[in-house]
Amino acid sequence: MRVKFFEKIIVGVLITLLVVPNLVACENNKGSAYKKESTTYVKESTSDVSELGETVTKESEAIAESTKYYESEDTYETSADTIELDDDENFKYPRVDGSTANMPLMAQIRSDYLNEPLVVSQNNTKVTTTDYAWRSLIDGKADLLLVYEASSETKKIIEDSDVELKITPIGVDALVFIENEGNPVNNLSTEQLQKIYTGEYKNWKDVGGEDSSIQAFQRPLNSGSQTLFLNLLMKGLTPKKPLKNEEPAEMDGLIDVIASYNNSKNAIGYSVFYYAKKMYEVPGLKLISVDGVMPSDESIGSNKYPFLNKFYVVIREDANNATKKLYDYILSDKGKEALIKAGYIPAM
Repeated sequence: MRVKFFEKIIVGVLITLLVVPNLVACENNKGSAYKKESTTYVKESTSDVSELGETVTKESEAIAESTKYYESEDTYETSADTIELDDDENFKYPRVDGSTANMPLMAQIRSDYLNEPLVVSQNNTKVTTTDYAWRSLIDGKADLLLVYEASSETKKIIEDSDVELKITPIGVDALVFIENEGNPVNNLSTEQLQKIYTGEYKNWKDVGGEDSSIQAFQRPLNSGSQTLFLNLLMKGLTPKKPLKNEEPAEMDGLIDVIASYNNSKNAIGYSVFYYAKKMYEVPGLKLISVDGVMPSDESIGSNKYPFLNKFYVVIREDANNATKKLYDYILSDKGKEALIKAGYIPAM
């Protein structure tokens, strides 16, 4: 096992020597921290997560392959296996899982904690996405989560289990709404958004826009952003049932389809701010203000933007020593520094 460890270290060094020059070249051209960085994150297949039920079938089919999130022509791949520091579980780097939008944070924390090159940590970062991650922790297939809120269905599974969790908020994000930049509507009220998504408003002229039908995209029921959409915007209201082509399984799929849907400007959808602005910003799209407040680091950090959500570090109460140490590190000043370095807004 120790031989295997040193082999992985050597591979990591070789990867760094080969890739860092390309990253430096990209660094000279990038406009923000993550958009031009060359990396590949991995979404794991969730076929082995027990008792997921029929409602998660669509997303299970969609996340089995690696997904590239940053714009760059220079990409590379490496193993996403967790580095094993020792046979004893108390000395291994914990199995970290969570939400797609928390992947850069996972990589930054791993890099700082292990003193590992960030480019290597990025390629050792993998997630099963929000709801699957919560269930993986309950099933003992993950040790620590960096994750957004679970769906109501998954919360019920957690409550019915005999597993006690330690859940601590560490950062703040926001549910944001996205339009094609050709749409002249730049602001919507909470009530207008609710009426769009219940189907009461069907035409953009109903909200001061052009005479064009509204194509309102949603996410699958058990996705993290759909949970936020239901909790923060709908608040008990029933959204209209989306057409088959109005429910992309992936966040990047939703963003792409709004940018290009029928080459028109009548589409609207939603994501979380960090993902839409810092992980997968696509030409042809714009964020809109809600109730007169534009989502930004400042408006989210000052609680001015209306649809705020926290994300969490989560472990089991019976976690091993290595997991408890990483949990404590994330809650320390060093963990907060990593969070800020990765471009997130810390929870107050």
